[in-house]
Amino acid sequence: MKRKTPRPRVDVNVEELDRIIDGARNAPLSEADSQKLKTALHALAERLLSQPKTGKTSAVFGDSETAAAEESQAKAEPVSGHGRNGATAYRGAKKIPIGHAKLAHGDRCPECARGNVYAQKEPKALVRIVGQAPLAATVYELERLRCNACGQVFTAEEPEGIGPEKYDETAAAMIAQLKYGSGIPFYRLASLED
Repeated sequence: MKRKTPRPRVDVNVEELDRIIDGARNAPLSEADSQKLKTALHALAERLLSQPKTGKTSAVFGDSETAAAEESQAKAEPVSGHGRNGATAYRGAKKIPIGHAKLAHGDRCPECARGNVYAQKEPKALVRIVGQAPLAATVYELERLRCNACGQVFTAEEPEGIGPEKYDETAAAMIAQLKYGSGIPFYRLASLED
């Protein structure tokens, strides 16, 4: 049944509808009474069709055919790959290609020993998500040695590439994103850093 344009609001008096139905047993319906019944019926049908289905049909109507169809659907094997986001949704994810341990492109098929195996266009994608703090700190503990004769202290060299700044550019960008992009106050950022 197709939904038509919304009809104007009609106030339905149930007692009047009962009177019309009772009167229809003795005499044919007048045009006005017929129109009232038709309007009430269409309004009821629209209302029933627009309501969300919250229960199983078999529980509501007790229909054995519907119950059998629902049982067969429930027994069907679940289809894999019905997560909310597929592998292509993670555009910023680090992609690590993993080659087959025993086979290479053009090798003989180990199952039938007649054909050759060839690489597929699309690899099988496995998405693995790990939790990570918005800010991560690395503490470099530089060994210090002290001479017991002269008191001179010798400190180990800093690793290359760590830079002189305590906060990296990526940390500043993350703090700005959390504060101004997500609205997290600075005191909560401080507790995250702790």
